[in-house]
Order: sequence, then C-alpha cells, then structure tokens
Amino acid sequence: MVVHLSVLSLGLPRSGTTLLAHLLKLHPDIVAPPEPWLMLALEAFGKVDRRHPGGSALIEAATSEFLGRIDRAIVSRAFAEAAYDQYLAEAGKRIIIDKTPRYGRSLTLLNPSIQKRHTSF
Repeated sequence: MVVHLSVLSLGLPRSGTTLLAHLLKLHPDIVAPPEPWLMLALEAFGKVDRRHPGGSALIEAATSEFLGRIDRAIVSRAFAEAAYDQYLAEAGKRIIIDKTPRYGRSLTLLNPSIQKRHTSF
C-alpha cells in the first residue's frame, strides 16, 4: 500500500515558499504544483455566483435544504483528499506540497484539530 501525504507550506507572499517548494520537489517522491487554491474554492462550496445563468436565488433555494443536512467541511475535506490523491497518482509521487499563501485563514476547514506551528527567525 502506498501512503500519500499532503503537506501545506504556509507563508506570506514573497516569503520564500516558492523557493522552498522548488527545492523540495527535487526529491523523487515530491511534487509541488503551482498554487492550486483548492481549499479556498472548497470554502465557497454551496455558494452561487449571483450572475449564474440559472438564477442564483433559485439554485440556493433548491440546494439549501440538502446542503443544510450535511457537514460541508467533511465533504470538502473528502473532495480535497481525493483531488490531492489523484494528482499524486498522475504525477507518480507520494508527497504533494501545496503552498497557496492564503490557506492560513482556512486551516480549520482543512482539519478542525490542526496544529499551528509558528516559526520566526
């Protein structure tokens, strides 16, 4: 069984996360795609753009009862895990590094019990 691992590299813009990702992806088991912003898109799961041609109010009314009965965070995490696993499988790697800089605001969506580690120099 191959174990896949998703690693989030959090940092402010222009803080060196791109350099770190480029260095880490030199390892044969690591892939570091451009910032996918996946979790930020999933954070908006269930929200409909007001310009949607189907009518955002109608869509929201039709889906609100269904979406109100599920835990969106659980569904979003399952989707993210499946997406990262598929990306890893396509790349033939075991570890994916996602360095989207604005994930710091979405950590609890990723994992409600996530441990935040702060490093300062």
